[in-house]
Amino acid sequence: MKKIIFSFLALICAAYSFAAPAVKDGPYHIEIKMPDIKNDANVYLAFYFNGKTYSKDTTKFNGKGVAVFDGSNKEKDKQKLDEGMYIVYFKKDDVNFKEDKFFDLLVGKDQNIKLKADTTDLTPVVTQGEESVHFSNLLKFMSEKNKERKECFDKKKAGKMDSTTFEAKLKALSDEVEAFQKKEIESTKGSFYSEFVRGTVSVEVPDFAELPDTARPMARYQFTKNHFFDNINLSDPRMLRTPYFSGKVDNYMTRLIPIPDSLYAAADVLIQKSEGNKDTYQTMLSKMMNYALKSNQMGMDKMWYNIAEKYYLSGKADWADSSWIEDLKAECKKVRYNMIGMTAKNLKMRGMDSTQIQLRDLRPENGKNEFVLVYFFEPSCGHCKKITPVLHDSVYVKYKDKGFEVFCCYTQTDKKEWKEFLDKHNLHDWVNVWDPNRESYFWEFYDATVTPGVYLLNKERKIVAKKISTQSLDQILEEELIKRKEEKK
Repeated sequence: MKKIIFSFLALICAAYSFAAPAVKDGPYHIEIKMPDIKNDANVYLAFYFNGKTYSKDTTKFNGKGVAVFDGSNKEKDKQKLDEGMYIVYFKKDDVNFKEDKFFDLLVGKDQNIKLKADTTDLTPVVTQGEESVHFSNLLKFMSEKNKERKECFDKKKAGKMDSTTFEAKLKALSDEVEAFQKKEIESTKGSFYSEFVRGTVSVEVPDFAELPDTARPMARYQFTKNHFFDNINLSDPRMLRTPYFSGKVDNYMTRLIPIPDSLYAAADVLIQKSEGNKDTYQTMLSKMMNYALKSNQMGMDKMWYNIAEKYYLSGKADWADSSWIEDLKAECKKVRYNMIGMTAKNLKMRGMDSTQIQLRDLRPENGKNEFVLVYFFEPSCGHCKKITPVLHDSVYVKYKDKGFEVFCCYTQTDKKEWKEFLDKHNLHDWVNVWDPNRESYFWEFYDATVTPGVYLLNKERKIVAKKISTQSLDQILEEELIKRKEEKK
């Protein structure tokens, strides 16, 4: 089903023309004429890059309403602008606005650009600079179509247009926009403007009418996921300098790839598609790594670990700081054996009477030990003092007769301290163990460098959750009990 987005940019353009450009003093020339600015107000040039904006140049109006950006004040950077979307920015105090204002300007190969605007609505009309002119005309066209679309909605709401006419009008407008976009893309093929417009067009998703009704939603979803970036060349560095690139990648990862196990595969595809250019490759790799590291979603450690192993620790990210790489190695070592979905490593530890107790001895049978919480603590840890009693009294007591057990690991070597803590909080109904001789490697298998450490294992002894609160643990166990009841029906 086709979707044409009309709100491309909320700008309305009018037609102007003015004199030939002044002599270029720098590597580029952007002349702005705003006759109603009479003072020597500052104006700033910035650019989009990967979802953020960065300053590029500054100039002043000459008292006659003309300002020129030309790079002549950039002694160390006398080169053409990178092709992309730029921002012409005004601070309110410089031009007596009520608030800071700006407008977008597309900059392509032809960087001898002229435009005119006024301070009323800051709608630029570009008359020179081939791709910049095309973009200005596109904004004018889209603004007109948005206006017509709004009129249709207003008439429908007021009862002046019936539903059939309304749908027909919207379809006609949609077709008109699509035809205009196709014409622009083809007539300017090879230019940044063409690629920019192509990137704003949604991929057409088939109806899959040949499939049963129940199968169509999944077929459409899979098609959308697999073809989401068909209209964007991810190895084109100019795409990084668009206002929509970063949001489109984020939307793909958060909306179309919701399952952590699938996120690494999706991220890896995007990274590989960006490898044709160093800037796009570095940006995409860093973006995917940061996405995984900053996510609060459980199970994302597998994504950043795989990215780290394949790209950063293998030397494929030669720009990365060596100290950061060493820190990353240390973090990878912590999660190597305990990522969500992995089979938990067996632990051979000792009970209070020095008898050997193994994690694998807690076999699920007769409704017992279906879920085991591997819990690491130390009595001097403030958070452990707070959490441990709650874990026992509010969670363990509630679920101990429903297949839940706690394999509680004391991480230190002071037996007296350990026993006093167990006595104080009445924890002797747990499976309590320690490793005074340091022979189990629990610190390597379960990253017990920070306490409390929480790892929930299912019946197959897969790690299904870790580093969770007692409230989250309670919720997970409750959901699992409900699921178990449904399976028995």
